[in-house]
Amino acid sequence: MRMKITKKETIMRRGKCLFAMAVLFFISLPGLFAGGQKAPDSGQTPVTITWGVYETDNLTADLWAGIISAFEADNPNIKIRKVLAAGDDRASFWRTMQASGNFPDVVLEAEVYASIPGIFAEVPEDIIAQFDPAVLAVYGGKYITIPGMKQLRMQCYYNKADFAALNLREPQTWEEFLNVCRTLKAAGKVPLICGGTGDVWATGAPYWISAANQVLIDAYPNFNADLKSGRVKWNNPALADALTQWQNLVKSGYYHPGCMSFSYSQAAAEFQNGAASMMIDGSWAAAGFDAAGNTGFGVFAMPNPKNLKTYCAAVSYWGVSAQSKNKEAAFAFVKYVLGGNETIYRNYLKADGLSSTTKKPVNYDQGPVMNKFVQNWNSYTLTPEINKVAGDLAIPIGVESFIDKSLQNIFNGAGIAGELESWDAEYQHLLAAQ
Repeated sequence: MRMKITKKETIMRRGKCLFAMAVLFFISLPGLFAGGQKAPDSGQTPVTITWGVYETDNLTADLWAGIISAFEADNPNIKIRKVLAAGDDRASFWRTMQASGNFPDVVLEAEVYASIPGIFAEVPEDIIAQFDPAVLAVYGGKYITIPGMKQLRMQCYYNKADFAALNLREPQTWEEFLNVCRTLKAAGKVPLICGGTGDVWATGAPYWISAANQVLIDAYPNFNADLKSGRVKWNNPALADALTQWQNLVKSGYYHPGCMSFSYSQAAAEFQNGAASMMIDGSWAAAGFDAAGNTGFGVFAMPNPKNLKTYCAAVSYWGVSAQSKNKEAAFAFVKYVLGGNETIYRNYLKADGLSSTTKKPVNYDQGPVMNKFVQNWNSYTLTPEINKVAGDLAIPIGVESFIDKSLQNIFNGAGIAGELESWDAEYQHLLAAQ
């Protein structure tokens, strides 16, 4: 028998439904505002996006895991699967994955391959609006990468006890730096150390970034544009002289004889254990010393052969694959990590001694070595780092890795003119191929 529902009962039932909906809404509110900006909750089965990363002594598996856990807790409809780049040449690794159709949805160091046509999706305006316009890179009139961080580059770290024992002061000029090297060697100390095996960049990139790049930019302020147009070549007197000065350090016996057998991490450990008195290294080393409470090392701005008061800082970018099937989720992840959750962004920056790129700066407490690193450049002028310029004037993919290998050849005694000629040939080859 069908029961008749009165008007009063109908109103009461509707009221209960509305009340239940309201309860569900307010229960969901804490999740909406937890941690940082959340991606839309579609109510569907969680989607999975892949995130291409690399690991170092500071950018560890635990750091990436913490970022993933925080994001997934705030965004239960999106899962993140980490894809770790293998080997020293990450650009080649990601290019291989891209060619095989396995390119990650989100990838770090996007500037290295952003010149590949159609590789990255255009970035939504609301994300671009969060960043300092000075660090945005334009490719063909579009923003296809997101500035993830800014990295202060190379300075020279030194063993305070070695300097104190020989009454040495932090050198301010190239001549003073050479005198420090001579004094240390005469006292039976090894002045310098670098990496070689397994980490090709660790041989020449420290000197290139801290000194040679500055000399080259001083001689050719528009180097990237002039190189692309053919008005200048790598094989030029300014760069040849800067690299000759560096090779002379090796010929003078100022570098540890075992450099080519060390990885970067091994060289850094040998330095900290007293095998050499100085090591040119990045801001991440300062962050490492401070994290360990190690006060036995100081740092000074590395002089260059022209005594220029300039330095460079590299901006590194993130990108979302144009082939991603979950672009909305991918961009939500990028937005969350790079400032949407300020705590997560701060932890990421602090781990490696990095600087923020957002319009609203994200700062953190720095230790004494990192503070000194920053202060060393107070009176210096920022200039472009040639191999890290992003956008339409970016150096073709593969050139930087080629240069790293060539610098190792120069370290081992190869003729500089011949090596620079090979840079020009490789640059033209890769420029035509891109």
